[in-house]
Amino acid sequence: MFSRRIGVALGGGGARGVAHIGILEHFESINLKIHCLAGTSAGAVIAALYAFGVPLETIKNELRSIDPAPLSSFKIGRLGLFENSDMIAMLQRLLPVEAKLENSPIPLSIKVTNLITGEGLLLTTGSVIEAVMASSCVPGFYLPVECEGAVLVDGGLTENVPLSGIKKLGANVLIGVNLNGNKVYASPEGILDIVSNAMDIAIDAQTRSQLKQADISISIDLTKYSRTNNRDFDHLLSEGKKAAEEKIPNLVSLLISDRFRKIWKLIRDFSPIKIPDKFWALFSSEKTKIS
Repeated sequence: MFSRRIGVALGGGGARGVAHIGILEHFESINLKIHCLAGTSAGAVIAALYAFGVPLETIKNELRSIDPAPLSSFKIGRLGLFENSDMIAMLQRLLPVEAKLENSPIPLSIKVTNLITGEGLLLTTGSVIEAVMASSCVPGFYLPVECEGAVLVDGGLTENVPLSGIKKLGANVLIGVNLNGNKVYASPEGILDIVSNAMDIAIDAQTRSQLKQADISISIDLTKYSRTNNRDFDHLLSEGKKAAEEKIPNLVSLLISDRFRKIWKLIRDFSPIKIPDKFWALFSSEKTKIS
């Protein structure tokens, strides 16, 4: 009998990260228990709040009032232009005082990138707020987090959907949520959109490759929605919920598909006949849907 530890990795996407809330609302509606969480950028914000037990309704109400590109926090610094003070204030309001990653009720990992070494780092200890602010730092715009000689910025540069984070926390059913499931990119409305599009183009190929590790991949095309303001808030909630309902309609479908994948993996690994990767792909999470 397999012991299931379900991990959910929430990817980056700026203001489009609101879609993660819709996905988590669906998971709650089908009583899907999440054993661990990992997040990158916008996904790090949602993952951290949810892991510390902040109700989804509270997260929604708070994020509605947050400007993803707050000109009011303009602050010319050595390494960035904005300090994202609104986000910091929200995290301070909702999280326990001096919240630490290692004290999270749901085990939590945050993905960041060290701008000095180019390495991706999985943070599982230390300040939650510092980890989240580093993971959601668009290089050159938001002020990075400097720590012990490292300059920590957006985790999406190295792993936009941090499946490695939930694997590190012991998950054996890996659910990845990719908010950049598009093939083309939206016309930029401003400088942040230009930078975001450029970063997305650079990282999306590696994200698609990394998502092959997922048992279930929820990829959503949110191209038509802005990633720098909240005008599409309710639409993004609906898109997230719809995508989760289609991929995991109920808890039974998750359990059956999980068992199927494990049995098929045993067949593939121990078969005396080499099974071509193309044949295996027919049964991957991207191709298989159980109604």
